[in-house]
Amino acid sequence: MKIQLVGFGNVAKNLVGLIREKEETLELFGFPQVVSISDSKGTAINREGLDLDEILKHKKTGLAALNEYVPKYSAIDSIGNIDSDVVVELTPSTVSGEPGLSHIKKALMMQKNVVTANKSPMVMSFRELVELAQRNSVRLLYEATVAAHLPVFCMVDSCFEADELLSLKGILNATTNFMIGEMEKGRTFESSLKKAVKEGWSETEYADDVDGIDSARKVVILANSFFGLDAKLKDVKVKGIRDIEELLKKAKRLKRKVKLLCEIVRRGNTLELSVGPRILSPDDPLNTVNNGDMGLKFSFRKSKQVFVSAEFHGPEQTAQAVLSDIVKICRRYHAC
Repeated sequence: MKIQLVGFGNVAKNLVGLIREKEETLELFGFPQVVSISDSKGTAINREGLDLDEILKHKKTGLAALNEYVPKYSAIDSIGNIDSDVVVELTPSTVSGEPGLSHIKKALMMQKNVVTANKSPMVMSFRELVELAQRNSVRLLYEATVAAHLPVFCMVDSCFEADELLSLKGILNATTNFMIGEMEKGRTFESSLKKAVKEGWSETEYADDVDGIDSARKVVILANSFFGLDAKLKDVKVKGIRDIEELLKKAKRLKRKVKLLCEIVRRGNTLELSVGPRILSPDDPLNTVNNGDMGLKFSFRKSKQVFVSAEFHGPEQTAQAVLSDIVKICRRYHAC
């Protein structure tokens, strides 16, 4: 199984470490050889498989220090010209969806399977990408786009395929969940934000998190995947956490908690997509999702309510979700 990595940020670096660490286990599924890794300035290439120990030695200094590194050899070039079975797209999410969207399209058109943690292409062109994968008889897996290692798509697909999903509600942004918890302890918005940045829960570019945009992107992916919609970001009613002081005071009087809630609920014949701060009832299991953790509450026709949550600590857990998607594809090929 030949793998190409596109993007060499924190998730990709952690993924390389996990592949190396779990080498013996992965051999059971047909060990994935990493034949190329592309960053924004070039690509490291070894068609027989890059030395992962060597890659890890240079994870701080960057790929350019490697002998196999080819400057200006773009990710698109590598996808088009290097033989592989899976392209793992891990570039940062952007407003336009690029360059991730072009990378994924190119890979699918080349009949290569795709695994991604990049939300924006799945928000911009979900239906187009899914149909492109189907036409080319390859898989497009995106478990890590919504809640890192929290089981979402894999759980519904494997455990509830014969049931009908009616609605879902969740806490899907670690930064805001951490900040709200700090504000409930008495911190101001500004103070909780500074602490979130200092402790690594938030990037210095925090607007998408605190304004609810990151959560809204995840709602779009969930709605399109589970309910067959072709929703876009504009279809989500979004409110962030910049002005929630009064809501927090009200919740405190009621001895309840506030969460930035992602919701997909049915209103008559339509599905309503929203993100916003909500006061939760005392018996809501989402009350147990604290700090930077994330959780989802599913409502099924027959199975009724199913709740999942997971602790979130950082990019290694997102990388674990990406690796799990890679293993799914490896299993399929190894079985053949």
